[in-house]
Amino acid sequence: MIRSVSIKSAIKDTLEIFQFDQWLRFYFVVQKGEELWIEIPDATLAWIKEHRPEMHRLADMVNNAVIDYQRSQDNVCSYVAARLDGQKYEKTVLPQVFDNSTFKVELYIFNVWLKMHEQHLDEEQLTFDEWVDMYANWNDLDEVKEYRAKLVENGTDPGMPECSTAQ
Repeated sequence: MIRSVSIKSAIKDTLEIFQFDQWLRFYFVVQKGEELWIEIPDATLAWIKEHRPEMHRLADMVNNAVIDYQRSQDNVCSYVAARLDGQKYEKTVLPQVFDNSTFKVELYIFNVWLKMHEQHLDEEQLTFDEWVDMYANWNDLDEVKEYRAKLVENGTDPGMPECSTAQ
């Protein structure tokens, strides 16, 4: 089996997993007592299995489970490691992704989009594909491109969760 060494492709795939996790937590977190849980309806799981089969295992893994920031980070990092590290990409690629300024900036930009659009996203439940399309359209705006360029130019490190399981 030939594994890719493309950092650019690995960044794209890893970002998508982080975005998918955000989508799950945005729409499917419920409070039970003092804890937050992810509860994904069967119809949504079926949609994921049909339209995003590469993400179904992650959805299934977190469904009906307690969730908090640390668990979410651990789940995503474990999923990235299991799905990409040594499977789709050479073992040397993913550690480079997490240290890559492009990855950090893109994850930061996505989180900016999420904060800016939270009220709109909350009006109705969108599919993950609808989220991705909406983000892509926003991402194509000149103002966003200029902001991204400033972040890159200034060498701003917006920070990022640490994924030690993928190293």
